[in-house]
Amino acid sequence: MGIATATIANTEQFQRLLKTPHPVFLLFVSEHCPACADAGPLFELIASKYPWVVSLVLDCAETPRHPEVTGTPTLLVYLDGVLMEKLKGFGPEEGQAQLVEQTFKRYTKARQPTKPRLARP
Repeated sequence: MGIATATIANTEQFQRLLKTPHPVFLLFVSEHCPACADAGPLFELIASKYPWVVSLVLDCAETPRHPEVTGTPTLLVYLDGVLMEKLKGFGPEEGQAQLVEQTFKRYTKARQPTKPRLARP
């Protein structure tokens, strides 16, 4: 998993992405969006704490239009292929990190992989 700046070429590729058993966090950004300049790095910083999650930064100019994305930045969170949450913008600067961190925690807590237990002799 991990974070990637990616391009999704078509609907089929998008549907394949959502078939993962891991939470999927998609941040849609635009080159001409002033708020995206801060949202992208903040998202990447927080997403790096959750390596078992699929986290993508998608440039709207290079990705087919998504019906839930009407402005940027927009964060979409999927579990088992179902849209669970949509954040359009991250709000005031002083609360952005907390908002994004809480969103990750909400959807990853129950799905965090556990460490394998060692068998005792």
